[in-house]
Amino acid sequence: MAELLFIATTIFVAYVLFVVVGGDKKDKAKAAEPVAKPVTTTASAAPVTKEIKQEAAEPAKPVSKPSAAKAKAAPAAKKTAPATPVRADSLKNPKTGEVAKMPNNYAFAKRWIKEALVEEGLLDKIYKNNELDAATTSKIHDALQQLKALEKYQ
Repeated sequence: MAELLFIATTIFVAYVLFVVVGGDKKDKAKAAEPVAKPVTTTASAAPVTKEIKQEAAEPAKPVSKPSAAKAKAAPAAKKTAPATPVRADSLKNPKTGEVAKMPNNYAFAKRWIKEALVEEGLLDKIYKNNELDAATTSKIHDALQQLKALEKYQ
């Protein structure tokens, strides 16, 4: 009996959450529809409809287009996508275009940054976290600064 009461309570709570969070889309659609006011036929309504009919009867004014001479005189400028600006404390992967924040700690540096340090000859290998000591850390920090200075990674 307790299991049935638990199941019924769980279903009820799920239904309440569904109504509160998601709600029924049909109910929302009905609530969103504006209520139309009934149209009354009074003496004051007649002139308004005549004015609307007169405005609709007037032909629309054509929109002026720039002349062909102006279009030919303007130089054809190439539209290029603006380059994504790289912040001073960021590095850009030249292979993929990914921009990553300059790591404060070598252990948290992205893999491509570690590989780039080795490819550029700034480090002799990719160090593991247990190989990091004070001398290695200072060497890595200098290598990161040199990598940051390279035009290829800006």
